[in-house]
Amino acid sequence: MQEKEKRILILLTTSLSSFLTPFSSSIITFALPRIGEYFRADFFKVVWIPLAYLIPLPTLMILFGRLSDIYGRVKMFRLGLVVYTAAMILAPFSPSIYFLIIFNFIAGVGGALLGTNSTAIISHVFPAEKRGSALGINAMSVYLGLTFSPFLGGILIEFFNWQSIFYITVPVSLTSLIISFFTMKNIEYMNKKEKLDVLGAVVFTASLLSIVFYLTFSEIYNFYDTLYLLISGLLLLILFIYYERKAENPLLDISLFSKNRTFTASNISAFLNYISTYSIVFVFTIYLQVFLKLPPMETGFALVFQPVFMVIFSPISGRLADKYGSRIMASTGMMIIGLSFLILALIRITSIMDIVIPISFIGIGFGFFTAPNTNAVMGSVERNKYGVASGTLGTMRFTGQILSITVASAILSSAIPKNVLLGIFTGAVQKVSVLYVNEFMAGFKTIMLFSATISFIGAYASLLKNKGT
Repeated sequence: MQEKEKRILILLTTSLSSFLTPFSSSIITFALPRIGEYFRADFFKVVWIPLAYLIPLPTLMILFGRLSDIYGRVKMFRLGLVVYTAAMILAPFSPSIYFLIIFNFIAGVGGALLGTNSTAIISHVFPAEKRGSALGINAMSVYLGLTFSPFLGGILIEFFNWQSIFYITVPVSLTSLIISFFTMKNIEYMNKKEKLDVLGAVVFTASLLSIVFYLTFSEIYNFYDTLYLLISGLLLLILFIYYERKAENPLLDISLFSKNRTFTASNISAFLNYISTYSIVFVFTIYLQVFLKLPPMETGFALVFQPVFMVIFSPISGRLADKYGSRIMASTGMMIIGLSFLILALIRITSIMDIVIPISFIGIGFGFFTAPNTNAVMGSVERNKYGVASGTLGTMRFTGQILSITVASAILSSAIPKNVLLGIFTGAVQKVSVLYVNEFMAGFKTIMLFSATISFIGAYASLLKNKGT
């Protein structure tokens, strides 16, 4: 097999796995109203379903990246597929919402392994002058997952049941696992001479868990009652940074942030990008299904336009990044996203098209941003740090996602009384009064303004990368 053909098959394998995490995350969020009705669960329990899937992603990706650099990226990639597949098989049989939350957490662990190693494997296999194009195609598979999730979710939920959204991912994960044994021969990278910084890993993971749990618990309970989690997480993070500066084999090389301007700016941009954009499906699913009473299939049609444009523009932006660098392109993408959110905040929404058009431009901006920004991160480090670099970028992305949902749910629950939200998600409230619709729209506008502001800050952060990157 020629080298070019081998690279294409490896890209196919990693792209299949990259499809899984966003597809599952998005389709689970899309199905929340039906899951809440099925288990008769309140709003705050239902919110835990997507959060449980997301929690392992920011907290474990850097650790998994380091383990992959030491013990093998292909090996950890396959392990991720096994863990993910097992969780997806078990989730539909959950006897209670608590079991569903646990299985989603396990699936998130598998997703963390996949997300870390897919980008690292692509960056290792493809030369620098073709890496942007490959990452663009990989990003396209991510957005295909986002594209198909509302469409397929609407069909599956309307004609079958919410359990069917888990069944559909199993064939894809099994296919990716099987073909990996044929496509990923003789590409394993490992460096067993280095050792895992166990103490650093424990401290860092505990730090991130405390911070992530604060973001989630603070909405369910109280921002002040759970403040000890944030304080302890930040103190552990300070301790970790101090320790890592002196560690012989650090879990995370702090100099990547202190001496690598492109690496730092690109990660901050990714963090801000996902804070601003990730809650879109969450917010619009509630608005369209609960308040406008649209069936799942029509809701899915309205939301599908954003990822469609991501799919179209990701490969294009990846190729352009190989030629012209990522700095201006990524910043332009964030500006487009910010302007789209600003439009959603200012206009009076009277039809689905008032939502579809701005969402489409958010997709265009996202398509211009992601591949160039990822290419900038991976191109700014040496090969022996691809796993950690990919894990760091993933940590920024998924921490941003959790924060996005936390902020959106906090704004919505402050706009609508908790007992009304509970009734909506348990099905006890079948008709929502005009008063609550207006209050929801006020919260919706606040979320859009918040997202626009964060996107404009992200556009500025992208400009801070070194020129030519």
